[in-house]
Amino acid sequence: MDVRHALFAVLATVSLTSCNTEPCTGGGEDFDLEETLTPEQVNELVEDYGADCEVACREAYARNTSWEPTSVDSCDLHVPSDPTQDGQVTCSGVGAVIECTEGRRPLGHVEASDDGHTSPLGRSLAAMAYLEAASVDAFEQLADALVSWGAPKELVERCHDAAADERHHARWFAALAAAHGGRVPTPTREHDVPTRLELAEHNAREGCVFETFAALIAGVRARRAPDLRLRRVFARVAADEARHAQLAWDLDEWFQGELDAGAVARVDAARDEALAQLPARARGVAQLPAAFGALDDAVRLAEEFGARLTG
Repeated sequence: MDVRHALFAVLATVSLTSCNTEPCTGGGEDFDLEETLTPEQVNELVEDYGADCEVACREAYARNTSWEPTSVDSCDLHVPSDPTQDGQVTCSGVGAVIECTEGRRPLGHVEASDDGHTSPLGRSLAAMAYLEAASVDAFEQLADALVSWGAPKELVERCHDAAADERHHARWFAALAAAHGGRVPTPTREHDVPTRLELAEHNAREGCVFETFAALIAGVRARRAPDLRLRRVFARVAADEARHAQLAWDLDEWFQGELDAGAVARVDAARDEALAQLPARARGVAQLPAAFGALDDAVRLAEEFGARLTG
């Protein structure tokens, strides 16, 4: 399968700005928050954001939940006249879990915990850098396994090339995260040796579906992100991820020839299950900070993309 046709076909429907009139919110929660702000937090809020109550609410909610507010309905901020005293924010709104799609997770991948001490943009960029770094492990893990199974040299070399690409991506996003106060933890994973079937199922999920969808989302962000630097980074990432997506589908074809009928059915089921999860993942993508570009049409893109992959 030439997955680039599906990517280009869906990207052709994407405008420079999102035009869906219905907000795309994932499974969320109503929240009421009352939190004390340290003098340091108050000072940063005043100096960097002009004592913006909504910013204080969003930061406080994210610190406590690792979710992000999708809307702030009411907000009251107390900034003391004495800079050594605590402040307070009281607010209510709706929050939702945020999920990043960047990168291929290796088998045994351990998700990063959110330290909750940086801006939403810094946290999101740090999460992207973390997943890109984890993708280096994923492709190296895949290359090692392919060598041990006597897979074609060309597939092994493409895995090594993809790992090199992901190192670049991780550095780019880590630099962007640092510029916005984000801190990137070191990726960790369990080191069990995967079987051929386990790696085939993993490739079907993470490569054929999630990484391929990540390539599409990067292409959309390359068009829509307000910041020129972000657009340039996402443009390069999109091109690389499109190659990685094609590698995943080529690997899938090789795995199909190496497995028996029962195992192939399990691989196909893993891919179908991942495709069914795309709209839910897209809802999380739509809630990322506006600096990445509007994506309230993410569910439509996921559904159309899934249809092209299976059509």
